[in-house]
Amino acid sequence: MVGVWILAYISMVLPQNWNRSVRRVVLAFIAVFTIGTFGYMTIEGWSPWQAFYMTLITVTTVGYSDYDKSENAQMFSALLMLGGIGTISYCLSQIVQYATTKATNPESRMLKLASKLSNHFIICGMGRTGERVARKLAGEGKDFIVIDESEDLVDQFRRDGMIALRGNATDDMTLMVAGIDRASGLAAVTSNDAANAMICLTAKALNPDLHIAARAETDSAVGKITRAGADVVINPCRYGGDGIVESLVRPEVSCLLFSNPSIGSGSLRFVEYKVSNLDTCHHVTIESLLQDYPGIVFIASRLPGGELKVRPDVHHELKSEESLVFAGTAEDIATFSGRYRNAA
Repeated sequence: MVGVWILAYISMVLPQNWNRSVRRVVLAFIAVFTIGTFGYMTIEGWSPWQAFYMTLITVTTVGYSDYDKSENAQMFSALLMLGGIGTISYCLSQIVQYATTKATNPESRMLKLASKLSNHFIICGMGRTGERVARKLAGEGKDFIVIDESEDLVDQFRRDGMIALRGNATDDMTLMVAGIDRASGLAAVTSNDAANAMICLTAKALNPDLHIAARAETDSAVGKITRAGADVVINPCRYGGDGIVESLVRPEVSCLLFSNPSIGSGSLRFVEYKVSNLDTCHHVTIESLLQDYPGIVFIASRLPGGELKVRPDVHHELKSEESLVFAGTAEDIATFSGRYRNAA
């Protein structure tokens, strides 16, 4: 009876986050030695140490003389040997299985990679829009995690070298595993407006400072998803239609605003730059930036909590955490980014 209480107590004090197989192995070993020790103490009247020592050499089958034990103790030893060998075999098989699963399980590898990311992006939904977002972020050199319930889609993106988690993005635990508390942005791009709204609501509750961009299939859903916490809501059909109209009515403007490989490396790129404390220490102005980078056109600026100011004054001195929007060719942007790492 005492042995049962000991096993129950040990089962409770073992860490709950231990793998189930590991817990079984530990409990199996403890059970064998507990039963053996109390058995010898009861049958032979030995001290706890003598009983434990006899259990140890019995289970490990190192060999000993049976002449100093009673017939009952010998029968108990035989049972203990059989039970001990079986238990050790079971424990070894569980350890090998656990080690093999740990090494080959892609889910464990994904979770380990996800735990190392910070200031990354989370993409919820891996349809055509989600795939485009992922490819674009990869091209920008940004860290991101994709989430989808489809096992086939998750496997596909893992084969492409991306960190992909299988799960429901409306679930708190799924987003927490994806590191939402460390993320800088989230894209809710499933094909279901209700799901996107729920993702935004859940994500904003877990990380109020998170920047969220969401997809809306219908115009009527834009307001609802915005109220759910999205900072930006885009209707792909409307956005694509606007792009087509621009290419028909104003083709040259369209070439500048929309990525078009046919216009080559000299195409215009729009970039957002977050001013750092290092820049403000040097009293940098837009005029000084124009002198250093004449190929860049400054379009707008926004102070933290302020309104977007179009065409800021050239004498404007940059403030910490201020956002600048400017345009330039890929070469101009690369030159600027070489010095200012916060350009994106």
